[in-house]
Amino acid sequence: MSHDVDAILHTLVVAIVLGIAAQLLAHRWKLPAILPLLVFGIVSGPHLLGLFDPAGLGVHHLEVLIHLGVAIILFEGGLSLDLRQLRSVSGSVRNLLSIGTAVTAAAAAWLAQALLGVSWPTAALFGAIVTVTGPTVIVPLLRHLIAPRKVRTILVSEGLMIDPIGAVLAYLVLQWIVRQNLGVRELATELLILAIAGGILGFAAGSIATVLLRLRHTAAELRSLTVLALLAGSYALAEAQAPQSGILASVVMGLTVSASDIPDLSPIKAFKGQLTALIISVLFILLSAHLDLDAVLALGGRGLVVVAGLILLVRPLAVFLSVPPRELGFRERLLLGLTAPRGIVAAAVASLSAIQLQAEGFTGEAATLEGLVYLTILVTCVWATIMAPLLPRLFGYLDDPSRRRVVLVGIHPLSIAFAKLLRGEQLTVVLIDSARNKVAAALGEGLRAVCGDARDVATYEDAGVERDTQVLALTTNDELNILIADLVREEFGVEHPVIAVQQPHEDLGQRHGAWIDLFTGDRLDLRRWRRQLEEGKAGLETLVLPRQAERLANLRSVLRSAPQEYPILCGWSGGKPIFGVDLERLGEVDRLSLLLADRSRQPLAAALAEEQPAEGAAEVGGAAAD
Repeated sequence: MSHDVDAILHTLVVAIVLGIAAQLLAHRWKLPAILPLLVFGIVSGPHLLGLFDPAGLGVHHLEVLIHLGVAIILFEGGLSLDLRQLRSVSGSVRNLLSIGTAVTAAAAAWLAQALLGVSWPTAALFGAIVTVTGPTVIVPLLRHLIAPRKVRTILVSEGLMIDPIGAVLAYLVLQWIVRQNLGVRELATELLILAIAGGILGFAAGSIATVLLRLRHTAAELRSLTVLALLAGSYALAEAQAPQSGILASVVMGLTVSASDIPDLSPIKAFKGQLTALIISVLFILLSAHLDLDAVLALGGRGLVVVAGLILLVRPLAVFLSVPPRELGFRERLLLGLTAPRGIVAAAVASLSAIQLQAEGFTGEAATLEGLVYLTILVTCVWATIMAPLLPRLFGYLDDPSRRRVVLVGIHPLSIAFAKLLRGEQLTVVLIDSARNKVAAALGEGLRAVCGDARDVATYEDAGVERDTQVLALTTNDELNILIADLVREEFGVEHPVIAVQQPHEDLGQRHGAWIDLFTGDRLDLRRWRRQLEEGKAGLETLVLPRQAERLANLRSVLRSAPQEYPILCGWSGGKPIFGVDLERLGEVDRLSLLLADRSRQPLAAALAEEQPAEGAAEVGGAAAD
């Protein structure tokens, strides 16, 4: 192999290895992946350890990787955007994309010029670039940020839609810098062509992808690759019409496919999610290693003041001017204003702009711009990571009674009866099932229910799942229940999902024992209990526990003697449900809710006869069937 091929291969291999290692570290420490990626890239790059040099790829190869990588990232973001939730906050998002963008760009430019003394053109370019936030940093952050649903929806929607706007704005400012004789009319014409080309070609590619996915003429293993090919083709064709129109085409294509109501997008979303993670890993390693570290250090304390101004002054100002009080309260707007980390799109646009500035002879401006943008990325991500667990505590969201939410996956007589019991305890209960008739039955019982695929993240978003939500997987498929537990833990940070299992695997405890709870604390014959509930031969009861140790021991003995006859659904402590109750620690709860077959009631009543007060046993089974 030639020296150039060796250098390219070495650079890509090191970038992949370091990128995935950083992702694993971020997952282990529950950090936004951007932080370890940035650190790994800088430390291993030519300015420090010298493990590899992005220059080995060549400038043009690096530009190609950036362009295609950003296209795939933005397409995946568009594919994941929930248009139904967006409608509820469309006014706030629209204002943030217009008023908020203008305020951020202007104020950031003023800060850079006033505090660092950079030229106005470079300051304007910096202001345009830092208008973006991005789903690649917002979505992982929301796994650890407890916030109202509207705030979360605004953050994700703004992050996706601001990326192409910020990139196009930066392109226009860059053209104004390098093409000094370019007039306003020429810029407006380029912008119009860009918008038309990106919008039309993105919509066309998304429509073709939708038709192919619905017809299912393509082999299952090629469906995701077909969509990827259409994305690459639409991006290249749009770029041929107008520079930077490809990123707009990518977002529009993703939105078109997402809005088309295709029955099962889960495999495509999973494939694009994995591909996006790989691209982000490789790109950020390459871009951060390419960064001139001396340019960042040269910014000194004034550079940190500029970024602090962005976080504490510019972003809150943009939010309060964009979001009216009737849309969000003061606390919600302040939380929104203090959350705006920058990510891969800002880095990519900054690097591309620096490359073009260097080619035009603006070497000093290129280094300053790139250093300031990367400093902004690092500080805003660190700030957002630290504030994610702190801001909800400061604003009182952790103690908000409205957050008492339980989501039950799988609709059948047992889950409906249990949902009614939980609702009677002033909990917000939502049921999930993919069968519309079952969802209709739950709605007919006056319960909240969502129709959706239990394997799709969007279903849980519709149900309002967040980190502190209690999720119970109660389907009759053990493998699906375990998959649900993995999904909500991975995507939403739910610490202890609860699952029902009928035939536990031997390695279930080894793989999930530290973070999963078994419904009833043991295996549960769901089919049997569903049948008995349907026939009226069983019900749910909530028992007030006896205070005397002897009676408590009698109760424990009865429950332990036949655990399959007395499945404990949950214990109660101060109105809070506790799943997987340990019989040896019954003293820690004040009530028990359990399933009872008619034939099992007498032994239990005998154990409690001398202690249980008349009002202590609340029959719920009859109420559940009304």
